[in-house]
Amino acid sequence: MSARGRLRVRVALCAAALAVAFPAAAQETGAGLGGPGGVPLLSALDTRVVDSVGLRTTGSTGDAARDAAILAEARRRLGLRPGDRLTQSALDTAQVRLGALAGVASVETRLGAVAVEPSRAQVEVTLALAPAGASEGPTGMLAGGGRAAFPILWQDQDSLLRFHLNGGVGIYSDGNPWFGHPEVFTRGNPLVEDPATGAQTGSRATWAEAYVEFGLSGVTQLGDSNVALYGAATAIAPLAVGQDIFRGDTRSSIDLEKAYVGLLWGSDDRRRSVNLSFGRQNFTLNDGFLISQFGSQWNAGPRPAVYLAPRTTQDFAAIGTVKYDDWTATAFYLDPNEYEPLESDTVLAGANLRYNVTDRFWIDASVIRALESKTRYAAPGGVVGTRDGLTTLAAHLRWADPQVAPGVWIEGEIAHQKHDDFDMDAWGGYASVGYVARDLPWKPSLSYRYSGRSGDDPDTATYERFDPLYAGGLSEWLEGVSISKALNPANRSTHRIRLNLEPDPRLNLTFDWHLHRALELNNLGANPALAMLSSHRLGQEFSLTARYALSRDVFLLGIASTGRPGKAIRDATPGSDEPWTTVQAHLFWTF
Repeated sequence: MSARGRLRVRVALCAAALAVAFPAAAQETGAGLGGPGGVPLLSALDTRVVDSVGLRTTGSTGDAARDAAILAEARRRLGLRPGDRLTQSALDTAQVRLGALAGVASVETRLGAVAVEPSRAQVEVTLALAPAGASEGPTGMLAGGGRAAFPILWQDQDSLLRFHLNGGVGIYSDGNPWFGHPEVFTRGNPLVEDPATGAQTGSRATWAEAYVEFGLSGVTQLGDSNVALYGAATAIAPLAVGQDIFRGDTRSSIDLEKAYVGLLWGSDDRRRSVNLSFGRQNFTLNDGFLISQFGSQWNAGPRPAVYLAPRTTQDFAAIGTVKYDDWTATAFYLDPNEYEPLESDTVLAGANLRYNVTDRFWIDASVIRALESKTRYAAPGGVVGTRDGLTTLAAHLRWADPQVAPGVWIEGEIAHQKHDDFDMDAWGGYASVGYVARDLPWKPSLSYRYSGRSGDDPDTATYERFDPLYAGGLSEWLEGVSISKALNPANRSTHRIRLNLEPDPRLNLTFDWHLHRALELNNLGANPALAMLSSHRLGQEFSLTARYALSRDVFLLGIASTGRPGKAIRDATPGSDEPWTTVQAHLFWTF
């Protein structure tokens, strides 16, 4: 059986998508770098889906029956359920709706990380109850609340205006970057200072990055209707100092980040709703397998902050979501934020339809069309065509039922690609299974995931190399912190074993092992240094990630990883026997 045939069987039996495209192959793939990953910050909301929703009350109106009625009505109005894409506008709208309930003095929303699956978040909403009359009048800094009300500028029964001050600082040291051959892996890459010679990293690259994002977001209910108008406008100011994996000049900029408006209608019980938004905004499909906010932009080269990855918005996105009881339909139009010298002029349009069988079991299907693109598909006989005209069909499911198998979860996705202009038959998919022992000390969890994207068999007239589109995100689809920067997500299968521990409610430790194999020796479309492979063995990586919450608004993230080259890399660059190591320390805040 051919490698392509083996992939089809494994995907069918297990149920692809790798992650982030590596910069050196950007001219072929058009994808970006990965972001910081599993930090449950408000600024990173759109990388996550809701895992669970909790609602509770503190205080009292003085009437127990009234307290219970407020809690029941709040459950009806909340409008969030597992599987939903988490956005700032959704949280702000829920806060306004719940704050308008008589007897509610204030509403507090907290996000909890799901450490075993960082692409998910727990939402905890707390209603502070008070006797009648105690909660009347607006609150916030502009209503006399002073600094204690920060970042809420104004909130009344109809509106909320919030100031955003998000940011991060990181220090990085990579040993033996590009496996000691940056001149081979990055020559000709416009992300480096001198493309003719490639990056000048030497045996070690050490640098620092920082960014601040600041601006406003708000929501207001239109009259007595169930329609809310919302929007946001923010700017971003990143800085990089020192020699990173591409360049060593000091770089800084101030750019527009978010700029969008939207309308949201919801029925009284929030079981049905319509949400429309337009502008510079984030978008992630499911866990980022095909489209991630970290894969649809560039944070490299002259754009500072290659590892912090602060830019997350599309150049333009139109997103519409309709909920009808247990059904959710989302349509999207995306113009990714690409670095101009590598601009592929890609425009994507698509739709996703999800059905919640239960709150812990849902299935969905997606269709994605490339309406425009100059990204090329290469084969041994020459360029076969471009991404323009590509259709991707995907099916995804997630199951977890604590009544049937406590602590167990299963998730998988399968995708097929075809093209209008030439014969294309590409497959990708992943399947994962995990278990968390919540009753044991440190809540240990263990999971296994297989993922793969087909490569092109040069002995057939059909083009079979899977296009990773805009997958990304360190926690899920950057499969190997270091080695994946040299490898292309396509034509690759990856085994991942993840062990997670929680020694303290504020501390999480994650150990990942990734093993990579090429599915075809023909690897055109990847990094030019690895266009033709001598072996299927690409390499492996061992990573340790530590996350610590200093407070609800400030988080530390530490990463130590070593990527060991396989025979394919060693043969392509003689002398590449030493691993690519990285040590990273991040501090993130969000207000």
